[in-house]
Amino acid sequence: MLIPPQFYFRSLLRQRGQTHHQRMRLLSEKPARCFQRVLLVGFFLFLFVGKAFPGSANTFNQLILEKKSLESRFGIHTVECFPFLENIGFTEDQVPLIKNCLAGVRLLISALSLVPDAEIHTAGISTRFLRTAGFHTVLIPWDASVEEVSSFLKKQVPKEEQDRFLDLISLLKGDIQKKFRKLSFYCSKRISNDQCLSAYKNLAAIDLSSNSKQIRWREVVIDDRQGLGGDSHVLLLNFDASTDAMVGLLQKDPYEIWSSRRKMYEDIQERYKGVFEKRLKVANYYCASGLTEDQCAQGMANLSRAAASQSLRMKAWGEVVIDQYNTLIKGDHDVSIRFDLPPDEIERHFAPKPNQAEVTESTVLAEKLEKRTLNNSSGLRAVCDLGGLHAGFCARAFENFIQFLTHRRDYRAIKPWSEVMFIDGNRLDRVNFALNSPSRHSYIYIDARSNSEELTSHLMRFSGGTGFGKRRSGSGSSNE
Repeated sequence: MLIPPQFYFRSLLRQRGQTHHQRMRLLSEKPARCFQRVLLVGFFLFLFVGKAFPGSANTFNQLILEKKSLESRFGIHTVECFPFLENIGFTEDQVPLIKNCLAGVRLLISALSLVPDAEIHTAGISTRFLRTAGFHTVLIPWDASVEEVSSFLKKQVPKEEQDRFLDLISLLKGDIQKKFRKLSFYCSKRISNDQCLSAYKNLAAIDLSSNSKQIRWREVVIDDRQGLGGDSHVLLLNFDASTDAMVGLLQKDPYEIWSSRRKMYEDIQERYKGVFEKRLKVANYYCASGLTEDQCAQGMANLSRAAASQSLRMKAWGEVVIDQYNTLIKGDHDVSIRFDLPPDEIERHFAPKPNQAEVTESTVLAEKLEKRTLNNSSGLRAVCDLGGLHAGFCARAFENFIQFLTHRRDYRAIKPWSEVMFIDGNRLDRVNFALNSPSRHSYIYIDARSNSEELTSHLMRFSGGTGFGKRRSGSGSSNE
């Protein structure tokens, strides 16, 4: 069935409600002396752990460990790999991005060792420098030099200036809220603090006294783009739009915007329902919000022609998104397909996708193996990621875990670790999920693609003596 896109649109900007942790506690010792001690402890810990358990070659597993180091040493609680990247390409193109992210995280650790009082709570590994979302959130390029990153981190805004800025933001938002009582406004992390402030000033200057037209949007995100946001009632408003342009966009009716596309979706369902639902057995199919009507129609037509392939008809299909940039396999069922990808390229790219019989067989095996892991002596419950992990990878991960338990019957995970979750470490969205999951203080995340040696190496780091057993606590405030 074709589902209206407003029920499915997702956006990297939907980070509202996320919080930033309070500032790190002040060091009781002189910074230099404290820093020296941290380095010494870290050095000897590295020697001990490195000797006991050989390092894993798995990129995802290493990234998880480095993230824990950032949390414990520098108080950074959120790290995202290329958070605003939209043009990924193909499924396999995610692998070098994740490797680059690991390099960027290690770069950040090196830079913070030189600037330990940077007071960063959220970091994005990206392709540019940016300080945004207040004063404790940064983007850094993954391939910058240590000197460049440390210099960037040293350029901190004085506390008094921070307070003045936040007071001004609060005042402007209060004025805006009085004018747009039912609207929620916030700035995306794609723009700088100054760009956010500029947009708020323009919004506060809007005069609605002579215009009684009802505004039907629910949320407005100040961004570096313009158009529809995460769903049909979220507006992306460019930070440098003029006051008049802002008023014009705010007064547009979201329903009218979608009504112009309604006929296109009706035509798609009428024309392709038999192909998509009966031949491919696709559960849901729709177009990403950024596509034009012509691009959406082109993508649907390409998929329809590709559906003539017998091999594609045997695949397991779930949700299909016609996308502006990407052609990605998201587990056993869900996919995204670039709108202009030719039918023969669609067939070629999805050839490795398992067929329905293979998915069923792997799922049954994974369920049997999961039962064998229950109530084991390690104190860990093993689960597979529900966010689209291939059933075959899940089954293989369970097999490796069972083998590990068989050979290390004395293994015990230290508190607070209580679960092992197997993740597809080659998918950027799942990597970011694992890095920032609310359960990361009790879940051990492992790449389901890990071989037995890599799994052993990773698990042994959570069995005591590695510094990962202690949980940091903290609270925070929401973004402006």
